[in-house]
Amino acid sequence: MSHQLRAEYGPQGAAGGVKVWHVVREGDPAAALCGRTMPAEVETRSEQEWGTGLRCCQQCGSLYMHEVPHMQGSHPYS
Repeated sequence: MSHQLRAEYGPQGAAGGVKVWHVVREGDPAAALCGRTMPAEVETRSEQEWGTGLRCCQQCGSLYMHEVPHMQGSHPYS
């Protein structure tokens, strides 16, 4: 399953910068994993940028970790 990061802006909108990044499933970019509805016009980034220092929604990040296999070779029973 592929994911994307979608921006949530603060009170100043896009001009004020990204407040937090949410994770969405690529097939449903309007629904963040945490349940927040994401507007169509917000900035989108690749899921490869998750964990690179961007401020991400904690709930989205937790759910993302359950959906994406990390270090699969380290788990003999995966």
